[in-house]
Amino acid sequence: MNKLYRFSPIISDEDLQKVWNYLTVELQKLSEKVLGEVLPVSILKVFPHYLDEYDYLYKTISEKGPKSSFASDKNLYVDVSEMIEGNKITAIGVRIVDPYRMQVGCGDYEVDNFSEYREKHIKSPYVRDAKDSVEMLEIWHPDFDVLGYVIPR
Repeated sequence: MNKLYRFSPIISDEDLQKVWNYLTVELQKLSEKVLGEVLPVSILKVFPHYLDEYDYLYKTISEKGPKSSFASDKNLYVDVSEMIEGNKITAIGVRIVDPYRMQVGCGDYEVDNFSEYREKHIKSPYVRDAKDSVEMLEIWHPDFDVLGYVIPR
């Protein structure tokens, strides 16, 4: 069987912890490569690729804390207070299965002076305004299987 995705299917707590650690480390590498600085990560979300995997992740993540105020129909987020790879994580989540999301997952970086930060970085070929949001920048790079989002603190 060919393995199309780095971690999927995620079927155990041990697998999920590896994913959280991987996302955090790769998101910091991504911010350094694209933005020239290592930004701390505060929110993590995993992208499942199979329906059974999504069911497992939804159940497991929903048991980790209260539902976050920014959860939606497509994204479950719960509030947590965890240290992962030296980053204070305040929310973790799971996205519905999406055949166009090949990445392992994504994470958010919170910054002060978002407007200034946006102006400084928006011309990078690997930075774009996130769809449906003027208060979020998507950070990506073809060498990475994670997506980063810069948001106002």
